[in-house]
Amino acid sequence: MRIKPFIVTGILLLLLLASNPVRMLQAQSGLEYQEPSVLIPVDLMGGFNRYNLVIPSFLPIAASGSLGEDAGRLQKRLSTNLDMTGYFQLLDPRSSLESNPRAGLAPETPIDYAPWAQIGANFVIKGAIEQRGSRLTLELRLFDISTGTQLLAKRYTGPVKDARKMINRFTNEVLLVITGERGVFGSQIIFLSDSSVMMTELGADEAEGVSGSRAGNAFFPTIGYGGRTAWTRQNGNKWELVADGKVVYSGELVIAPAFSPSGVLAAGFSGPSSTNIAVFENRTPRVITRGGNLEISPTFSPDGSRMAYVSDQGGSAGIYIAPASGGTGQRLSPPGKSTDPSWSPKGDKIAFVLRERDICVINADGSGLVQLTSGQGVNRHPSFSPDGRMIVFHTSRGGKNQLYVMAANGDRQQPLIPEFTGTQTLPTWSPEMPEM
Repeated sequence: MRIKPFIVTGILLLLLLASNPVRMLQAQSGLEYQEPSVLIPVDLMGGFNRYNLVIPSFLPIAASGSLGEDAGRLQKRLSTNLDMTGYFQLLDPRSSLESNPRAGLAPETPIDYAPWAQIGANFVIKGAIEQRGSRLTLELRLFDISTGTQLLAKRYTGPVKDARKMINRFTNEVLLVITGERGVFGSQIIFLSDSSVMMTELGADEAEGVSGSRAGNAFFPTIGYGGRTAWTRQNGNKWELVADGKVVYSGELVIAPAFSPSGVLAAGFSGPSSTNIAVFENRTPRVITRGGNLEISPTFSPDGSRMAYVSDQGGSAGIYIAPASGGTGQRLSPPGKSTDPSWSPKGDKIAFVLRERDICVINADGSGLVQLTSGQGVNRHPSFSPDGRMIVFHTSRGGKNQLYVMAANGDRQQPLIPEFTGTQTLPTWSPEMPEM
């Protein structure tokens, strides 16, 4: 039978309560790394050593120069970025016995590695800044204390308003040198705030509304390759599926859309007797699953061949996997209610929510279940970063729903945009790596 409107509203309330191109910066290279002198071995789902990192206060590029008001903020942004990754333990730079704070900022004043080694530092990042009108120059250097080498030196010049982007790019370069994979700072995350669709970046302080989203009635935003966006909304007695700011379907309930790697848009769709996964092509939904009374929340493997989704075909909601083209699904998650699946970009893991409050990850073959959150409010809607090393989610800890980010092994759980005051729910991380 058709799902009644009051039942639909109940489903949405349950799920919701439970659940521009970047401006190119001019970058000039100083000493470039050829082969990293150290690679941190990282088991993303296990433990790994944290490396002691020191980031002293930024200084003027010229010894006689003055600091702009952005120097402290940018040093804090870089510290926050690198702490967020879980790879580093930040040390207080005031504990160093370094005699010359400008050491390492220019070839004529080489860094003295000994004072940093004495406090147990593995790496030191030195920064210098110069602002002239609306233009900013930022010089950043990474030193490996254990080998006594400079691993990385970058000079960024650009508008003052792009200073945070400079910091994010340098963060990505640091991660590339030390771990062998560049970071994802600057990558986009779409989410819902008070029923309005918003966009932020990893390494941002605020968020902006998405063009074409109508305030007050949006649900379940998502983002795909090419910056494509989609969400659902209610318009009178009809439900609409909005893709790239345009209505592509209007009619029965549509819920929790997702893009496949090839750009196909799928969502839960309310048919005559059940809600199943459908793909939306030429404004006509084509149902591809019929295993249960309620099937929603599709997420696709990175090669596009398989789809994980929520189904109640076993009696209680669980995570199932089926061919992306549809067909019979096989249960992946353990007994108990499981929702909100997210497939990792490397294809080996699926994150999901167990018992409507805690985030877990499991191998795509059903082995290796690991619980990442526990005893910290209700945690919902995980989504992997485009490199698979981090997870964004929303949580009720702290008394209101906020976006949090953590390492993929559950480490370093912290607010994503603590300065954003609105409610924050239902995040989805873009699958695309940020520009370098």
